[in-house]
Amino acid sequence: MKFYLSLVLLFSAVGCAQFQRSSESGYNSGSAYPDSGASSSSGYDKETRQTAYELGKDPSSLTDDDMRDIRARQKLRERERSLSSKKEREQYSKILPWLKNDEEKLSFLSIPSIEGRQQWINRNNVWSRAQAPQAGMKDLIENQDVAVGMQQDYVRKSWGEPLAIEVSGNPIYKNERWKYQRQVSTAQGFRKETRFVYFEGGRVVGWETE
Repeated sequence: MKFYLSLVLLFSAVGCAQFQRSSESGYNSGSAYPDSGASSSSGYDKETRQTAYELGKDPSSLTDDDMRDIRARQKLRERERSLSSKKEREQYSKILPWLKNDEEKLSFLSIPSIEGRQQWINRNNVWSRAQAPQAGMKDLIENQDVAVGMQQDYVRKSWGEPLAIEVSGNPIYKNERWKYQRQVSTAQGFRKETRFVYFEGGRVVGWETE
């Protein structure tokens, strides 16, 4: 089921953060991007401005480094859309949460065959990342907490199986919203608390509590 969100305020034990999701994730409506017409005072086209927002950059003041990041993200989206077979999409979906950055994703997708990509996975010990969480992730799991960048497998270890999962857009990209409910103690007794965790590419990008 598709669902659309623009900006969400995230509250955690360490404070709050504001984030904006990818234009291709299915979480955003067009209104998430100001001035989405064909031209802009920034001088950049619509796609460039949207990709800038996706990366958390201000399109009115992009540096050369920003533009390199934007072009890399656009190239990545093209490569992702070029995955034509079910096996290719499944292979990419499985390792997506464990790839470190756009550069690594592009490196993987630039290999022209499934067999070659599997060799890349083995050579870079990608699955060992899932088996051996970093110290910071171990602490989060032990404390039953979550953090931005946390993979879905670790969220399950920390908070358990979600009550419900909503998928936005193409399922291979793991853009999802997980729903959790629990009873919390208050001065008036116990009340039901609902939490939503948002994922892009199989990694946490935010959460909210009702």
